[in-house]
Amino acid sequence: MSGPGPTFTRAFAALAGPAFAAAAVSAVLGWVATAAHHDRLDAWAIVVGCAISWAASCAGAVPVALALRAAPTGVATAILTATAVRFLVALLLVGPLALSGWFDEVVLVVSVAGSYLILLLLDTLLAARFMQRLIEKRES
Repeated sequence: MSGPGPTFTRAFAALAGPAFAAAAVSAVLGWVATAAHHDRLDAWAIVVGCAISWAASCAGAVPVALALRAAPTGVATAILTATAVRFLVALLLVGPLALSGWFDEVVLVVSVAGSYLILLLLDTLLAARFMQRLIEKRES
């Protein structure tokens, strides 16, 4: 049996880094597709929506990174906690921006929803893979 899992910073970076890359790709693709056919504010709404999803993803990475540091058996519960945390953060961020009138609220909410689902899938797969690695490491 080996020592504890990765440090919080290393685990958080391993989750937040790929999420940033996925959010950036989503934002660029959305920007290119939207700016060519619609108002620039709609394109900015897509970028802001992807940023909201990434912020929610980072908030959800905190309980997973803490669990990865401590014990792999708590990661499954941490993934569920992360899902709730990321959903609440996304709601708290998108609500005021959608009501502010700065962006087209439909474009903003749809971009948050789309990028949120992509990042949720990515985060869950990464957390499960890290959990599996820790379990295998501790069994060897």
